[in-house]
Amino acid sequence: MSIGWYAVAILLGGVGASARVWLTHAGETRLPGGAPMATGIINVVGAGLLGGVAALVADPALFVVGYGLLGGLTTFSTWMVEVDEQQRHGRLGTAALTLGAPMLLGAAAYALTRALL
Repeated sequence: MSIGWYAVAILLGGVGASARVWLTHAGETRLPGGAPMATGIINVVGAGLLGGVAALVADPALFVVGYGLLGGLTTFSTWMVEVDEQQRHGRLGTAALTLGAPMLLGAAAYALTRALL
């Protein structure tokens, strides 16, 4: 695989990250759970899409591109900051839900999408 494919994956990672920021900001005021809910939804949808890429794409270059875009869309760091903020404000139940629900739903979405495709 050429270095060009990696460059494309990096650029698409930026596109995915930009989309995540925009979607998170849009969800802050439109979703009952605000930004943490938006991040959770984005991560679950992204995990499902990653399952599709893993099931359908055999070409390593396209695999890297798919993971670049979807890896940028999903986020671990923002998710953990949101969990930490909940915990720091004494909302331990909400922190546990913010941590656990996307993890379980994301794993299920990945597995389901991969199995169906």
